[in-house]
Amino acid sequence: MSRRRRRIVAVLALCVAASMALGVGGYSAASADRSVSVTVAEPSEAYLALDGSLQCGMGHGVGNNKGFVHNRFPENTTVERIDVTVTAVDGYVRVGTGGQAEQLGPGESADLTFWGPYDSGDSAGIQVKPPTANNVSGADSLHVEIDSATGPNVGVSGATRTYEVDCPGTYGRN
Repeated sequence: MSRRRRRIVAVLALCVAASMALGVGGYSAASADRSVSVTVAEPSEAYLALDGSLQCGMGHGVGNNKGFVHNRFPENTTVERIDVTVTAVDGYVRVGTGGQAEQLGPGESADLTFWGPYDSGDSAGIQVKPPTANNVSGADSLHVEIDSATGPNVGVSGATRTYEVDCPGTYGRN
């Protein structure tokens, strides 16, 4: 081997040894400057919308199965189950999903489950009725929180709203 060839081989061997010792020049992280903006929808305009009002009543369209959670997702998006916590802020009220309604006292909560399917445009209905206990004040407001709403490829949680319901009390009832 000629002297020139030995030098070239030696330089190449040195380069290989240096690259093995130092590693390849790479990046462990990269970042880019991008702006992001988020707009929070009003509860009545969200994909899973909470109605603007609830009313306490004894039926005939008042208090019985008032649609209050609306599926506003695009077509072919089905919500199969909605879990809600309802709290009587002050006074007494009865709440339910149909059938027997559960009575709540001031500060008490009930966990309600609405079983679908609720297709796009459908609503889950709630019952809001006056208390049955004697000599109690009716609730002025209800606090509602969606614990979870699930279906194929959809999951929502955390929506809250406080409703003025103005349920009558039962003073003087026997």
